[in-house]
Parts: sequence; C-alpha cells; structure tokens
Amino acid sequence: MVAVKKSLSAVLTLCLVCLAAPVAAQVGSATPKPATTDKTTAPSAPVPESRTPNAKISQNLAQRRIGLVCTVYAGNFDWWTLTLRIKQYSTMGLVENCDEPHYDSLTLASMQAQLRAVQQPLFVVRGGAHRYLMDVNLATLPNPYIRIGELLFSAVGELRIGILDLVRMENYIPDNLIASNYRPFTMNGNIQYIWNIGKPIHRLVAPNGDRYIMYGYTTRVIKQLTQTNLAEMGPLLNKPEGWKYESFLLDKTLTIKTTPANGFKVDFLFDDANNLYIKHED
Repeated sequence: MVAVKKSLSAVLTLCLVCLAAPVAAQVGSATPKPATTDKTTAPSAPVPESRTPNAKISQNLAQRRIGLVCTVYAGNFDWWTLTLRIKQYSTMGLVENCDEPHYDSLTLASMQAQLRAVQQPLFVVRGGAHRYLMDVNLATLPNPYIRIGELLFSAVGELRIGILDLVRMENYIPDNLIASNYRPFTMNGNIQYIWNIGKPIHRLVAPNGDRYIMYGYTTRVIKQLTQTNLAEMGPLLNKPEGWKYESFLLDKTLTIKTTPANGFKVDFLFDDANNLYIKHED
C-alpha cells in the first residue's frame, strides 16, 4: 500500500507539472518535429547542426563509440496517448571521449533551454558520463546533432511509459531516471553491441533470472572504480534482496542488438552506483 501511494503521488506530481506546462509543449510532444524545423518555440535556443556526423563512416568510428560517453534524458508527457516519453541524448560517436568536466559544469536549466531547439522538455535529467565496455559498438546515429554547451549530442533512443505503468511502478522517480535503481526500462532504439571471446563480463541477475550485462561504468559514486577492478564491485553495491552480481570470461562472442523481431526495443537499468546494464539472453 505504501508503494502504491508513492507511485500515485509521483504520477500526480508529474501530471501537475504537465498541466502547468504550455499547451504547445504538451501537444508538440505527440508529434516530434525534425531538429531542423522547429524554429518558433525557442528563438534564443541554438539551432541544431544541419548535417549528420555519420554521413561518412570514419575508420576510427568504432573507437569513438566505446570511449567516455555523456548522456542527457529529456522528458515530455504525451496527452494523446497518456504516455511519459523520455528521449536519450548522447555524445556517442560524435567525439572519442566526452569532456566530463565541461559536462559537469552544465546546469540542468541550461540543458533544458538548449534542448528547446528540438523539443519542449518538462524535465531534464543528467545521465552521467560512462565508459563503455563492449568491444564493438555498431549503434546507428540517425538524428542530427545539437550543441549543449560545447558538447555535441544526438538523440539515440526513447523510453515510453504509460500512465498505468507509472502507477504500478514501485521504484521509479519520474524526473530522476538515474535514481530508479534496479528498475528495468524499455528503450526504443537501434543498437548493436558486441563483446569478443575472452572478454571479462560483469552482470546483474534479477530474482526472476533475468540477466543484465554491464555496458557502461562511471566513477560518479564509486570514485576508485576502473575497468580492471569491476569484478570486485559486488560487495559495494546495495542490491535489493535476491539480486546477484557476478563476473566471468566469455567463452563465445556475445551480441546484443535490436531488430524488427524485437520491435527495436531493449531493456536496461542502473545499479545504485549509476552503472549501466542491458538485458541479454544466453
């Protein structure tokens, strides 16, 4: 009952925020416009670059997609479908390593103002800077990029959460996705991650047996964390009852990708140290 009350409170808070938002923002979220066509909602916001950086695949593109990646999440409520839609913006593929100090210097207010060039976000969440762990990242970048501060971001995925699901969720904070630890979310996007044979793998196993591979780690919470000591991280996590953290070496190539067969959807989650995991099937 306490969990239900918390969920209802979160949904009511979100709806109040939505009601307080301009009507144009609510309606516009139902039919997002291309980044280059929205020129009326925020004249002062920077206009996204007109070219797409993936027009020509460079030889070092794989390396540019597995370095330090910064993310920003921007949410809107779609009144036509009663759905919370959260877009994920990423520096992946646009630069080898995100400038983390500059990223940390950006305020949420400035991020939200600059994102008005492509949407009218009700809230913005700093996703953090993560070091990617896969050997090959073939995720596509179909969208134009936009400048936030001195960084380039591109929309790489979207979460869609219905209002009934919001009510049922026991561990979800509408305007703070990162704080919703160990809560799987479904991402719509075009990804393909590959880990080679012999690669050290670190994963969470849920009580129901679902397995989530760590694909990005951060030093935001555990400052001493490095790629070489991830196997020792388990005791430092405040895992819910029934969850397990384990490490092992791959005995075969592992590929996780979205396809038409799975609707280009994949589940991911955060642990309480803000590390990123993606669901996989053996």
